[in-house]
Amino acid sequence: MHDGPEIGDADAAAAILAHIRKHVGPVDSVFHELESPGMAVDIHHVPPAKGRKRHTLVTTGLSDRHMPEGAGVGFGELVMCLPPDWPMDEDALEEDAAAWPLAMLKALGRLPHENGVSYDFGLCVDGGLPFDMAADTGFAGVLLAPPVTLPDAFWCLDAGNGKVIDFFGVVLLYPDEVALARSEGVVALAHKLDALKVTELLKPGRKSAV
Repeated sequence: MHDGPEIGDADAAAAILAHIRKHVGPVDSVFHELESPGMAVDIHHVPPAKGRKRHTLVTTGLSDRHMPEGAGVGFGELVMCLPPDWPMDEDALEEDAAAWPLAMLKALGRLPHENGVSYDFGLCVDGGLPFDMAADTGFAGVLLAPPVTLPDAFWCLDAGNGKVIDFFGVVLLYPDEVALARSEGVVALAHKLDALKVTELLKPGRKSAV
């Protein structure tokens, strides 16, 4: 972690930070991109607090650029939550066992602009991500969905200057859940995930929805 982020759109970054403080809580730390080939994706961390029993991670940097053509949204950022007992101190985050969600978020944040992937709600991503760091979790993909652990007012931000930012909840998926989305569609998978209350809050060892 460092004191000064490398920001491509400082006004949008400030608007996102204010948005997080208003709807989630005080930002405890920011995990900055140490090496940013072409763009920097930073992660804002809001720790657990009374009435919010989870770590909340929100990216900035993805919305520095418009989504590739064909996307249903223009600008986006990512949200993921971790259990309250997830180790977030610097020593623990030196190890893959604790750090892989942050590495994954950074990889997801770069993917649209590095590989031309257009993000939208309902998109499944299951390739090119550091899931090998979390091999023992069994997860093999993600679904981008509304971040339902957060208030509806957080889901979309008018950052000014014509920039409207949508926030995608990153839902971890098992291989059979990814396969269901591919074979029967995301709506079929979403119904099964909803039945188990699967959200962007990571639950290691959870039951598969399939």
